[in-house]
Amino acid sequence: MIKRYFIPHLFNANPEWKNYKAFSKNITVTNTQPFYPKDYDLIFVEKGYVKTFCNTNYKKEIFTLIIGENSLANVGGTITGANRFSKLITDTKAEIRIYDSYYFWDLPFIQNNPNLMQGLAKTISKCIEIHTTRSHYSCFFECLPRLCNTILDITTDKQIQYQQYIKSINQIELSQLCGMHPVTTCNILKKLRQNNIIGKVTPQYIEILDQETLINISNSTIEL
Repeated sequence: MIKRYFIPHLFNANPEWKNYKAFSKNITVTNTQPFYPKDYDLIFVEKGYVKTFCNTNYKKEIFTLIIGENSLANVGGTITGANRFSKLITDTKAEIRIYDSYYFWDLPFIQNNPNLMQGLAKTISKCIEIHTTRSHYSCFFECLPRLCNTILDITTDKQIQYQQYIKSINQIELSQLCGMHPVTTCNILKKLRQNNIIGKVTPQYIEILDQETLINISNSTIEL
């Protein structure tokens, strides 16, 4: 049996930004005090982690990404000038820094801070990769391999610092990450338990009893 802990999509992705605090302001996010970004806000998570939500074309708010310490969020807004997040929340407490993206359109700034710009570009690419992969699975894979893939993608069995673990992720949020209905997610988890592939599912971790089978299902090489 392996415990796989839920982790942020992005963690320590932009450590070069943690010492650069010019043109930024500090904001505290708590479980009772969400943060609502404005257009052109570039968000750096200094401590803790945040869950990001977006509004769909149907005005439905869905859970999209988890951003951990030393990582940038809302990177798309720095290019398009449109905020991509409806809100940021956390289960405990997070410290974030807010930068105005206008500062990073200045050519001398870009020339003088190539490491910051490279880190920003890497995060943009990473976010595109995450959403492209998620869209690919939702279009071409059935719900079962999609859920298994998501579980493997946002968990780790490595012994890393406790601060990196997600304190809470529920089945509704897991469903949104998969693009599935919560009832479908619940039924698939039940099926995986019945086949002794997973064990206990908590807000912090999921017990994997048969990781090889879970991987094979995620690759659509076998079916239950």
